[in-house]
Amino acid sequence: MRLDLFLKQTGIAKRRAFAKRLCDEGCVKVDKNLAKAGKEVQAGSEVEIRLRERVKTYRIIELPERHFTKQRAAECYELLSESSASTLSDAERQ
Repeated sequence: MRLDLFLKQTGIAKRRAFAKRLCDEGCVKVDKNLAKAGKEVQAGSEVEIRLRERVKTYRIIELPERHFTKQRAAECYELLSESSASTLSDAERQ
């Protein structure tokens, strides 16, 4: 499944266009590598999103199916960590 579609279908990003923009601006990493919107993700992958002053890291548990509820979508990933930029070192900010 495409990264931007995964982010949209699970509700991590509200719109697919926003998910694509995050990827294009270099705010998303998959398994510690910068990722484009078309990157194929799988169960077990770790997704890191840097947005404004926050960094969130998720682990994909399973890929969502076409039709599912919001509750079911939240079960497709696990939030591993969440931090603000004030807790990041200078090397991590770049």
